Amino acid sequence: MGLDAASDLLAWAAVGPIPSHSSLQSSRRLKLSDISLQGIPSWLGIDRALAGWGAWHANHNRVGVLVVDAGTVLSVTRISANGSFAGGLLAAGYGLQLRAMAEATAGLKATSPLVQEPEELEPFPFETQAAMRSGAQQSLVGLIRQAHAQSPWAIWLCGGDAPQLLPKLQEQLGVEVIHSPNLVMEAMVELIS
Repeated sequence: MGLDAASDLLAWAAVGPIPSHSSLQSSRRLKLSDISLQGIPSWLGIDRALAGWGAWHANHNRVGVLVVDAGTVLSVTRISANGSFAGGLLAAGYGLQLRAMAEATAGLKATSPLVQEPEELEPFPFETQAAMRSGAQQSLVGLIRQAHAQSPWAIWLCGGDAPQLLPKLQEQLGVEVIHSPNLVMEAMVELIS
């Protein structure tokens, strides 16, 4: 592969303000119009569109998908079986919930966010920080469980808090949850290949 062909594989996407940088000018920026999903609203973040398309495409367009990105904000993005954006949900992610409790109340101290290894939390802990972590985790699992009850489609899970939520989701939903840590990046590669 020559340098010209290699430069065709360079692409990027961003949510939010874009800094001006000379190397970005000569590369390809992916936009919503590059993603072959129907009905994508102009306000949808490129990350959600890429993840939605990636999961739908990897599912071979057979069924609708619920893409759960468990990051700073937990997003649930619905893509119908025919490849249409079908709405979604946004909620404060795990770490954001913990920070909000610590910063907005006098009696609750900051607690550490999730670790990469799943933490087994009691349903009703006695210790305050464990209760904060358990409450935040249960709220996210409950939101995902409710979304799946309303749209019983394939679930794809990505984002930094995914490893912590995965065991609880599998236990409570009783269905396969596809953990795809690099879903957005894999979708970008598939689109430009």
